[in-house]
Amino acid sequence: MVYLHFILGLVVIAVLALLASNNRKNIKYRYIIQLLIIELALAYFLLNSSAGTGIVKEFADAFNGLLAFAAEGTNFVFGNLSNNNDFNFFLSVLMPIVFISALIGILQHIKVLPYIIKALGFFTL
Repeated sequence: MVYLHFILGLVVIAVLALLASNNRKNIKYRYIIQLLIIELALAYFLLNSSAGTGIVKEFADAFNGLLAFAAEGTNFVFGNLSNNNDFNFFLSVLMPIVFISALIGILQHIKVLPYIIKALGFFTL
């Protein structure tokens, strides 16, 4: 059932992409199939090997560290409001989004983000 759900999702996305396309004759299906195979192989590696789960765990730990910094900054700025449950959604969800957005903006401004994107693109091919 899980695989059927996955295949149905792929078919729905493909049909929507074909409907939205204004130049269907220029679609290169070979590239789409190659990327799907690479994605499935990468997902299998990351989810079913000890090295892959280690990589995923390191990324998760890095993001948890960023969220801990965001929580500490929120506590510093808003102080006693974080102990009150009135602003729980605002402080728990929206402030980390603002923090991560500001971090991405800073990385873009100092021109580091394009290199990170190119490196990630190089390693995924």
